[in-house]
Amino acid sequence: MREWLVTWFKAARAPFLVISFLPALLGGVVAAAHQPVHWGIFAACVIGVVMAHSAADFIDDYFDYKKGNLGNKAEQFHDSPLIDQKVTLNQVLIAIIICLAISLITGLYVFLQVGMPIVWMVLIGTFIVFFYTSPPVMLNYRGLGETAIFLAFGPMIITGVYIALTGRFDWEPLLVSLVPGIFTMVIVLVSNTFDFHDDVKSGKRTFAVRFGQPAAVRLMGISSVIAYLVIILGVVTKMIPVWTLLVLLTIPLALDTVRFTSHFDVETRYKAAMTRAITVSSIASILLLIAYGIVLLLK
Repeated sequence: MREWLVTWFKAARAPFLVISFLPALLGGVVAAAHQPVHWGIFAACVIGVVMAHSAADFIDDYFDYKKGNLGNKAEQFHDSPLIDQKVTLNQVLIAIIICLAISLITGLYVFLQVGMPIVWMVLIGTFIVFFYTSPPVMLNYRGLGETAIFLAFGPMIITGVYIALTGRFDWEPLLVSLVPGIFTMVIVLVSNTFDFHDDVKSGKRTFAVRFGQPAAVRLMGISSVIAYLVIILGVVTKMIPVWTLLVLLTIPLALDTVRFTSHFDVETRYKAAMTRAITVSSIASILLLIAYGIVLLLK
């Protein structure tokens, strides 16, 4: 049983699920700072988002493996059990169906409670889940992977949960959502920068493949600066609470992420860079949660 749990823990990329779980929570907390929320809808949103994310990861591995683009990861951060056949493609397909079923059930519940305001968000999110790697669209193979990840893990989740709980659109959750969106995109940029040679062989047109690894590293740095400027400008213009400045505490980790990724020709730097990228994304979301928690306590 222990071996089975460990195997599927890896197959589901469980540590990565935090990058959807925390933004989903954040969308709910931002909504709660403005009005009382329906906790049943909130729970359904969080479960649906995480299950959709898990389905997307399974789909990603499924089609990457079929294209022979997983072998390089045996020495990197994500050592998928597909590589050594501890799980089969059919088992992964079943996992995809289960995750999608749970996500669709929770989505249906939210729709019945909220109505049309959430439909378009669900449709766009479903499109990204299905076609991030899978044919015929294959967003990640057509140079749209980084953009899709930014939208899915930032604006789509946070503003989607906010709209589901409040029934309206506001600029505040959209502004806040840019931070998790950018730092999640940075995680993908780290992965794609180190996966450059394998992605070239498999025809995956990532940003690093199209513009070069040094350009991908520069984009990481520029994007991180933008994330911090968004918070500063949001506070200055009083669009978001002053407590969100806590996010600036992650600056040293963000600098480390860029520094480690700049050594993309050294395979051993991959895990250090990816660990820091995930940490920045997670801590930034946690600090935003704390910021809005303080707002709730002071109400």
